[in-house]
Amino acid sequence: MKKLTMLKLSFIAISLMLVVSCQSTTEVPQVSQDGMQLKVNERSTIAYKKEGVDFSEYDNIQILPSQVAFKKNWQRDYNRSQPSLSARVKDEDVLRIKTGVAKLFDEIFKEEFGKTGDNPVVEKAGTGTLVIKPAIINLVVNAPDLQSAGRVTTYVKETGKATLFLELYDGVSGEILARIIDSEVVGDKMYIQWANRVTNTADAKRTIRKWAKALRAKLDQAQGK
Repeated sequence: MKKLTMLKLSFIAISLMLVVSCQSTTEVPQVSQDGMQLKVNERSTIAYKKEGVDFSEYDNIQILPSQVAFKKNWQRDYNRSQPSLSARVKDEDVLRIKTGVAKLFDEIFKEEFGKTGDNPVVEKAGTGTLVIKPAIINLVVNAPDLQSAGRVTTYVKETGKATLFLELYDGVSGEILARIIDSEVVGDKMYIQWANRVTNTADAKRTIRKWAKALRAKLDQAQGK
């Protein structure tokens, strides 16, 4: 079941990301494959919502553990540009970065949604529970801080790129209520700066918090708060 869910996520995410990246030549479907209506169609953002959904009916939130996926062939392409073996990304580096990003995402989302008691964050879904199922896809890190590398100094104008792929479900029926896809440049700077694990983490936190605050604001608006 988990494998089938991930395959479904991958198929929908890839399809919609192709639309997002090629909107100048591709028409965004007005109705998603699972029957939701297109509500937002901007340069880097697509959002679908099930008709007739009243978010004011939900008074608590469950946030599922986030999933993180790098852009296809990111590791291979990055390593091709590195002159030495010590500067190349290993499989364990990829897994470590994915785990770290997922942990940041989970912590920040729970922190933002837990700031007020209006919609408490719960561990178990029930009546009135809005389930948030988040993922970060197409992750690109321009200057990963590698544990195995020597003293390597890298300067970048931006930390990388990431796409939020987020779905909202009814906690009891499991019905999908909304889907949001938003692509962001992470750590877009005015000039080239030194990149390391500290700066990468700080930029990732800012982007994740931006997503969390935006979603929280939209839900509050939908609930008349």
